[in-house]
Amino acid sequence: MSDVLYVPIRRRDSSGQVELEMRTLPDGRLALPAYTSLEELVRCCGPRQPWMGVDSTGLREIHRTTGYDVVLLDGRQPPPPRVEDEDRPFEDPLGRRATR
Repeated sequence: MSDVLYVPIRRRDSSGQVELEMRTLPDGRLALPAYTSLEELVRCCGPRQPWMGVDSTGLREIHRTTGYDVVLLDGRQPPPPRVEDEDRPFEDPLGRRATR
């Protein structure tokens, strides 16, 4: 594994700000999807997924600003949500279901 993780982002807005593709897991935790290689990012998210590379310092900064609960490594992204499905949870790569 390299020292860089590849994090899916939304396209930059007119201000140039980057918005991360965060996901809410079925149990309510906030997950930061991250990929160990560009090949994994493309396999899981598709070839048109915008991304940025982050090192451990960047990961700490993302955690400081977002407060994510877990990093979800190499998890397959669900298809883009429809408007009515905006809060669709990220799929757990281990196939676990949340228990309430």
